[in-house]
Amino acid sequence: MMDDSLLCIQGLRKHYLTKGGFLSGKGGVVRAVDGVDLEILPGETLGLVGESGCGKTTLGRIVMRLEIPTAGTVRYGGRDVLKLRGKSLREYRREVQMVFQDPYSSLNPRKTAAAIVGEPLRIHHPEWKRRERERRTRELMEVVGLNDEQMSRYPHEFSGGQRQRIGIARALILRPRLIIADEPVSSLDVSIQAQILNLLKTLQQQFSLTYLFVTHDLGVVRHMSDRIAVMYRGRIVETGPCEAISGQPAHPYTKALIAAVPGTDPSLRNGRGVAGAQTNSIDGTETGCIFQSRCPSRIEICKRCEPDLKQHGPSHWVACHGPDR
Repeated sequence: MMDDSLLCIQGLRKHYLTKGGFLSGKGGVVRAVDGVDLEILPGETLGLVGESGCGKTTLGRIVMRLEIPTAGTVRYGGRDVLKLRGKSLREYRREVQMVFQDPYSSLNPRKTAAAIVGEPLRIHHPEWKRRERERRTRELMEVVGLNDEQMSRYPHEFSGGQRQRIGIARALILRPRLIIADEPVSSLDVSIQAQILNLLKTLQQQFSLTYLFVTHDLGVVRHMSDRIAVMYRGRIVETGPCEAISGQPAHPYTKALIAAVPGTDPSLRNGRGVAGAQTNSIDGTETGCIFQSRCPSRIEICKRCEPDLKQHGPSHWVACHGPDR
């Protein structure tokens, strides 16, 4: 891990106990996040990609302090996020904000757009005069493409793209340094997706933002990210520069994700798909590689030993027995 990282995650785990079913009679453990090491440098975008259910959103919620991990550390600017309390935690929440996946359910239907965007100012800066809060709110809504007339409207009066603009404005109102974008365009039409993604890139330059961009879409993450971390069943299986991951993927799972990207661009289809779907372990009895049951290139050692992340190229790491064997 680098000393100049803005966010540093080490050994992060989040396990959930499950109750026994009617037939089985015994519970188990779901390993939503299972030993993740990541870092994000100031000003960069780290794309966190993987199938639904792999633990991406859980990791983001832990960074936001919306979930408490089972083990591991999260350090922001050198501070241990998990130990923050009171005033220190409020200061942290001003610097780290989240854009949620669903632009409708994440907005209060009883508040106007201006009230939604301005509410963080009322909570974190109660000493500000009302006129000052309204001025800051109006300025930020204009920055994200909303006009004065729309300030008094309610969420149901906006389109999906406009609602996501409100969510982005709300996240930016406190001038954070780090934005966790949790599938921010997955529920939007393709044409609107492009608008929101371009807006996020523009805002990053304008406000010197750092992004943790969570998505299942390799096409989107390739457009947005400086580096990519590929997550499978709670673990990082490959990480590296965007060009290396999208152009020369090393892990069979990454190749399968890229092969699933629709379109005619051959540069996005460097692998082949795999059968089946991911299933998080709930009993902990598995041995070997977590991807072995779906891997078309598995070998004998994959059944016995879990691979560690090893360097595959400049700043490119992969957890696989296959590469360079």
